[in-house]
Amino acid sequence: MLNFANPTGSRVSDENKRALVELLHKHQVPLIEDDVYGELYFGCDTPVSSKAVDEDGLVLHVSSFSKCLAPGYRVGWVAAGRFAKEVQRQKYSTSLATAVPMQIALAAYLKHGGFDNHLRKLRRQLMTQEARIIAGVEEHFPVGTRLARPDGGYFLWLELPSQVDTLRLYEEALVSGISIAPGPIFSAKREFSNYLRLNFGHPATERQGDALATLGRLIKRQL
Repeated sequence: MLNFANPTGSRVSDENKRALVELLHKHQVPLIEDDVYGELYFGCDTPVSSKAVDEDGLVLHVSSFSKCLAPGYRVGWVAAGRFAKEVQRQKYSTSLATAVPMQIALAAYLKHGGFDNHLRKLRRQLMTQEARIIAGVEEHFPVGTRLARPDGGYFLWLELPSQVDTLRLYEEALVSGISIAPGPIFSAKREFSNYLRLNFGHPATERQGDALATLGRLIKRQL
């Protein structure tokens, strides 16, 4: 995931994407590019996908409408390059059914316009929600908290003071009806014990602000 990765929200630079594609070409190695957050950039600069600079058909570009339009539809696509026939064969042999009515509905929506305008509104909304979450973290979390400030996507990746155990924080937060993603669940080696991921994909509410205040108190208890 090269654009606004889960959980860090990081984005690989366009220059490094081009260098990656050159390396793929040199060694004839395919790449599956999961780009479900690529449309959700803030600002004016559209992130380049690796597929956009792939002239050898080695990049399989995968994306979905589930993050940017209709989560319940579960409709996505793959631009598979030289692997298109093999991907089609695998699709036919592994899928029991395809959501044809949903695909038809989405096709009609795209045909008649409105998607670009929807994306612009969604990007502005996400950028506002990110700013509110960051403000809440800065107000309520302890000194020493560090966070990345992604320029797109859904996620904030926070580093808390080293004494904090985010698995313990997760359990304590659940008691208050608050769900977070503790850092160790993103590591096969159970690393990032003092990291957590917050999701700013939901509209800001008063309850969200209260939840950040509660998280801040729970974190400070561990110090």
